[in-house]
Parts: sequence; C-alpha cells; structure tokens
Amino acid sequence: QLADVWTARQFGLEMDERLWTPLVNFLTKGGLPLPAYEAIFQQAETLAYRLRFFHWELEFPEVFFDRHGRLDAASGFDAVIGNPPYVRQEELGAVKSYFSEQFAEVYAGTADLFVYFFWQGMELLRDNGRLSYISSNSWLKANYAKNLRSYLRTKIVIETLIDLGDNRVFFDAPDLQPAIHVALKQSPTEKHFAQVAIFDRNEGLNQFETKINDKLYSVTIFDQPDNGWQLQSKDERGIIAKLIKHGKPLGDVVNGEIFFGIKTGLNKAFVIDKDLHDQLIQDDPTCSELIKPLVRGTDLRPWYQADEEIWLIVIPSGWTSEKFGNLNESDAWKHLSKSHPSIASHLSHYSQEARKRYDQGEYWWELRPCVYYENFEKPKIIYPDIAKYPRFSWNDTGSYVINTGYIITFEEMWLLGYLSSRCAWFLISNTSTTLGERAGLLRYRLFDQFIRPLPVPSLKAADREALGELAMQITEQAKARYHLHRQSRHRIAADLGSADKKLNQKLTAWWDLDFAAFRKEIKKVYKRDIALSERDEWEAWLNDRVAKHRAFTQEIVRLETLLNARVYALFDLSPQEIGIIEESTKYRYGEV
Repeated sequence: QLADVWTARQFGLEMDERLWTPLVNFLTKGGLPLPAYEAIFQQAETLAYRLRFFHWELEFPEVFFDRHGRLDAASGFDAVIGNPPYVRQEELGAVKSYFSEQFAEVYAGTADLFVYFFWQGMELLRDNGRLSYISSNSWLKANYAKNLRSYLRTKIVIETLIDLGDNRVFFDAPDLQPAIHVALKQSPTEKHFAQVAIFDRNEGLNQFETKINDKLYSVTIFDQPDNGWQLQSKDERGIIAKLIKHGKPLGDVVNGEIFFGIKTGLNKAFVIDKDLHDQLIQDDPTCSELIKPLVRGTDLRPWYQADEEIWLIVIPSGWTSEKFGNLNESDAWKHLSKSHPSIASHLSHYSQEARKRYDQGEYWWELRPCVYYENFEKPKIIYPDIAKYPRFSWNDTGSYVINTGYIITFEEMWLLGYLSSRCAWFLISNTSTTLGERAGLLRYRLFDQFIRPLPVPSLKAADREALGELAMQITEQAKARYHLHRQSRHRIAADLGSADKKLNQKLTAWWDLDFAAFRKEIKKVYKRDIALSERDEWEAWLNDRVAKHRAFTQEIVRLETLLNARVYALFDLSPQEIGIIEESTKYRYGEV
C-alpha cells in the first residue's frame, strides 16, 4: 500500500505532505488510522489498478535484498531479456509527465515507449548483469533517442548490436525494422568497442546462426555521435569523417533556407486536378493568382518533376485581412465570394471540415501561417521526404510542394549537382533513418535533421561552374526523356486504349518491353490485341521510342559519371575510397 501511495503521487494523487510520516508509521507499526487515510488508500488503489503499478523490489525481494533487507551491488537480476512493446509516443500522453521524471536521463517528449525499457532494464540488473532486447532499430538515428544514445554510450557497455534491417521478424508489425542488442551493466572503458552485424532483406535470416559469426565486425562506441550512431566499418567511417572534415553544413551554405512542404490539413479542398483547375479559371480568370502548380513527394524524380497536372489553392494566412481589412468572418467571406467567386464556391463545400482543422489561418479558407510562401516562387531545389536514391531536382517555375517534400531556396545549380552525387547520398544513407526496402534498395527519411548538417565542400569558381553546367545538362536530358515518356504513354492510351482505362505498371514503363511483351500487356489491360494491319507500324514505333529512351539514358549515365568523378576529386578521395562509396550506394546511374 505504501508503495502504491508513493507512486500514485506521481499520477495526480493529492496528499498533504504532513500526513506522509504518520501514514508510514501507521502502515509499518499499526495504530489508529486517520480519516484521511481511507481516501488516500482508495485513490491509490484505483490508480494502481488502472495504471498497473508494478514494484519490482517487492515482487522479487530475493533478487534485490540481502538477508538483512538491504540493497547492494549484487541487487538485481543476472539477465534481462525481452521484446519491449512498440507503443507510439502519441499514445503516452497520460504518463509523459511521470516518464519525464522517472526516466529523465533518456526522456524525450517524442520518444516511443520502448526507449524507456532500455533504462528500466538496466536499472533492474545487478552490476555486471546483461540485458538483451530485440526492438526497433530506430533509436540508432532517430532524433527522439539522442538522450538514449548518450546514456548507452557513456553509462553501460554495448557488447553486440545486430541490425536485422528490413527483415520481417514480427508478422503483426511488418513495418518494424528490428535490431538485437546485448549490453553489460558496467562502466565502459575509455575506448569501448562493440561487435556489430548488419543484415539486409535480400539475404534474409536463413541460417542466421551460421552467418552471424562471419558478419560480425568491431565498431567503436565511445566516439559515436549522439545525433546518430554510425555502425559502418572502420573504412566507411573514415570516409564519412573525411567528407565531413572537408565540408560545411548545408544549412549554413543556404543560410538556413531549407523548408518543409505545405500542409493544408484538408487536401481534398485545397488540392485540385486539371479539370477543376480549368473550370475555376474559366468561371473566374482572376482566381488564377491564387492557384499554383503543385508537386508531391511521389512526383519528385532524379533531376526532374513529373507533371501530374495538380494545383494548390493558396490563400495564405493573413491574405484576407490584408486585402479586405480586419473583418468578421461573415463579412470577409462576402468579400472573398465577390472578388474570387469560383474559388469561394468550391471551398464552400468544405467549410465545416475546414473549420475543424488545426492547419488553418486567420479564416477557415486560409492556409496555416507560414513565413516562406514566397520561397516557393523562387528558383529552388526540391526533394521528397522519403527516397531510396537521389531525387533532387531544379524548379524555377514557381511550383509549390505538398508536405511530402522539401525545398532549398538557392539560385546556383552546382548545389543540385553535389546533392545528386554519390558522395552526398553516401552521407545521407549512413546518417538517416530507414523505412524498409523497395525493389532491393533501402528507403531513407530525408528529414531536416539529417539533411541540414550534410557537409558541402568549398568550391572554387571553376568547380562551381563545371558542376553547375553538368547539373544543367543532366536536367535537360532527364526532362527530355520524361517528355518522351509522357508523349508515348499518351499515344498508347489514346490510340490503343480508352480514356477511362489507365496504363498498368508495365505499360507505364514501356521502354522495358519488347514488342511481344508490349502486345501482351495491351491485351491484358484493354482486352484486345493490336490490329494485324497496324502491328508493323507499332513495332517500328516502339523500337524507335525505346532507342531514343536508351540514348537519353546513356547520355545521363555519361554525364552523371563525369559529375561524380568531379565530386570525388573535390574531396580528394582515393580509388579505394571511391570503390567503397560506389559499393555502398547501390543504385544505378540514369535512374528514371
């Protein structure tokens, strides 16, 4: 009861501090209870039942106390083994204040539950006891685990780390990327090493026991950066250190102008397709000033943006009051309806939902407050929030980006060339968190915390000019190839298909098909074959298009090879170091 009362005080049990000593005496020595005790015990019991209080020392006295009832260095378990539950931080609101006090050394407001199991597990061990968990590997790089990484690096000995990558270990949690950790409760030595093994999805976990010994290698833990651990080999870490030494953080290079895409809070109201875009402007040409071309993360490809003909209605927070004055909602809406009737009519269908969203401006028809709307109108580099190879591209047409992408406001294309290089991707892929594999390549989260510190080499004017020229040439080739993609897809759909039937995945990538495979896919999608009289013409057309596509790709590959060679030279990398980077960044040149 006393332990429950003590713990309940951290979950809202209000108690006069003067009652604590009498309460302890009553529970340990007996006597007459005060009337206030009953209410305290009842509230504590209710909280203990609801929150499932568990007092380790009392449940396992033989583990924690000697024969005299004292705690000492031998107190605790010999081993703690487990699979901490994966509960997202959004579900921990009711207990976060308790966690912030109880687990202060590793606490972060955005940390998921399993983070606290590391600290608690070590607390339950005796000195020189061992802990082994299988848990999410996200703590290795995630921002919320910075305190945990510092704790593990400085307070205990990490003996083994086995990153299982994107292998599906838990069928009920397919998106979880697990890792196995073995740690010793002991102060680490000055130069603490751990044995590390990394598995990828391609090799799977078959014969894990026989493979593990061959895959283990030593990694220093004592010098791991708290902003994200790097478990690469000694040679790879040496290259990372060399690249960082020769560079300046990207955030400093661009004067901090790296920005997240627009979050509308109600895409179905503010993101519109071509038909609606055309109709709104036809009904009211003046509304074009509030409708901007839009790209999503999925539209952002290497060196270019796919044009899916979508637009964003952009009414920034404060626009209404700046244009019409500080009016009440009803009067402001009348002014908007008069000045931009087609947009007002469209948005009126979503007024109730728009009012409920968090991401709104001064009025429900406005977007959230944002100080960088004008940056979308400027020349910029765009990239998605998730990618498995470089998908940076140049945009000088005023496109806006939805919140699955980022922009870097910068007016020189040499930076695009560097960001699209293998050196930059080598750094990104070794410092960013992963999100599973797709087609044999890991996907990485290109969050601000990983991109902003990316080292950028200092370039002489001649190098900037050369790198910028290469980036421009590759961009032109990539755009021309994409134009070929669109033209060809349009003809396939228009001449062989129907407007209401989309191309399947293989026809979309028509350049990978020979004519026999092309006919097969046409029959599969449109339920009919190419007419016999037209087959020779279509075969010649396809062969011509495939040849043009191949020529574009070959030129892109040639230019990307030159670009990467120039970036390697900027960092003064040896052939061996270049080989390690090429092997680590497994994507192909000329990616579509």
